[in-house]
Amino acid sequence: MTTDVTGAQNAVAQTASAVSSTASDVSHAATTVDKTVVHQLTITERIFDKVQHFAETKGIDIVMAIIVLVIGYVISREIKVWTRNILKRSNVDPNAIGFITEIVYFICLLFVMTIVFGMVGISTSSLIAALGGIGLAIGLALKDNFSNVASGIFILIFRPFSVGDYIVSNGVEGTVAEIAIIYTKIRTLGNQMIAVPNNTMTSSIIKNYSHYELRNLELTFDVGYDSDLRSCLHLIREEILKSAYIQDKENVTVYISEMADSSIRVYTRCQVKATDYYTARTEIIISVKEALDRAGIDIPFPQLVIHQSDK
Repeated sequence: MTTDVTGAQNAVAQTASAVSSTASDVSHAATTVDKTVVHQLTITERIFDKVQHFAETKGIDIVMAIIVLVIGYVISREIKVWTRNILKRSNVDPNAIGFITEIVYFICLLFVMTIVFGMVGISTSSLIAALGGIGLAIGLALKDNFSNVASGIFILIFRPFSVGDYIVSNGVEGTVAEIAIIYTKIRTLGNQMIAVPNNTMTSSIIKNYSHYELRNLELTFDVGYDSDLRSCLHLIREEILKSAYIQDKENVTVYISEMADSSIRVYTRCQVKATDYYTARTEIIISVKEALDRAGIDIPFPQLVIHQSDK
C-alpha cells in the first residue's frame, strides 16, 4: 500500500514538472511572439511615418508632377498630330511621315519626363549624363546606320527622287523600287534588285531621268565621207520629225558633230516623254537607218587597211 502511494506521488510530481516545463515554453513563445509583433509594429510605424512625412513634404509636388505629366502627354500627342499634318501638306514621302512624327513624339515625352522628375526631387543631371553616355556608345557602334537613317530622312523629305523614277547614282542605274530608312532599292534593266545604302546615295551625284516629264533623246549617226552631207542632214531631220514620239518638233537639233576616223558623225537631239524614251529611241534609229539605206547613203564601220610591199 505504501509503495503504491509513493508511485502515485512520483507520477504526480512528474506531471507537475511537465506542466511547469510546458508553461515555461508557452511563456517563452508568447514573449517571442510579443517581441515580433512589437518589432513589426515598430517597422510599420516607421514606414507609415516616412510615408506621412513624404506626403506632407512632397505631396503637393507629386500632385503637380502628375498634373504636368498628364498635360505634357496631351500636348505631346497634339504636337505629333500637328507634325503629321504639316508633313502631309508639305508633300513629304509617306514612308517618312510616321518615322519623323514618332521621333518628335519621343523627344516631347522625354522633355516632359525630365520636368516631372525635377518636380518630385529626383536629380535629372545624373540621369541625363547616363542617357548621354549610353547614347554616345550606341552612336559610335551604329554610326554608319545612323548616317544611313539621316540620309534616308533627307531623301524622303527633300525627294531628289521618288519611287518609280529612273535614276543613275554611284554606277547603279535603274528604277527606284523602294525608299527605306536605311537602304534604297533599285530595280535594274536586267531585273535585278540592288540595295544601295542611303548614305552612298546622298554622297554621290544623282541623275534623275524621270524628274521632268520630257527627256532629251540624243542620237549620233555615222555617214561616209563621200556622202552629200546637206542631203544627209535634211533626210535625218525629216525622219525624226515623222516620229509621233517627238514632243518639240520645232526645236529638233541636227548638226555635224565631228569628222571621225572612218565616218562623219551627225548629232541629233529631240525631246520625248520620259515614259516613252526607249521605245522612241528604238523606233527613230530604225526609221533613220531604213531611210539612209533607201537613199543609198553609206553607213561606214571601222575598217583596217593593210598595205603589202611588192618586195
